[in-house]
Amino acid sequence: MPESTSSHDYIRAGALLRCDKGAQPCPLSVPPRTPTLAGKPWCNTNDRDPIVNQLNFGVCAVTQKPCLLTCRPLQWLDVQTSVDVAGRPALLDCSFIMCAIGGRITFLDSGQLG
Repeated sequence: MPESTSSHDYIRAGALLRCDKGAQPCPLSVPPRTPTLAGKPWCNTNDRDPIVNQLNFGVCAVTQKPCLLTCRPLQWLDVQTSVDVAGRPALLDCSFIMCAIGGRITFLDSGQLG
């Protein structure tokens, strides 16, 4: 599989996320799966569970509570539907997801470097 589309990189485990309502960025953790990119799993639209994917942006500006206790991501948007990663559409560096609490979660990097 290619490492990028015409202008966007595919996301792999370890990509750095930020929530505009969170206090700190966090890396995206994913369970082992294939395919891999540079030895790390590619990410797909199932990667949105706060516990499994370890989504912890510190204290939420909306609830004033730890994010891990309140984060409720909805559905990933702006994904690559023509590329299948473990049965689901691939995530791109332009993909984002809204939290039911009100935050917008975006990628700071694709996880392909470092």
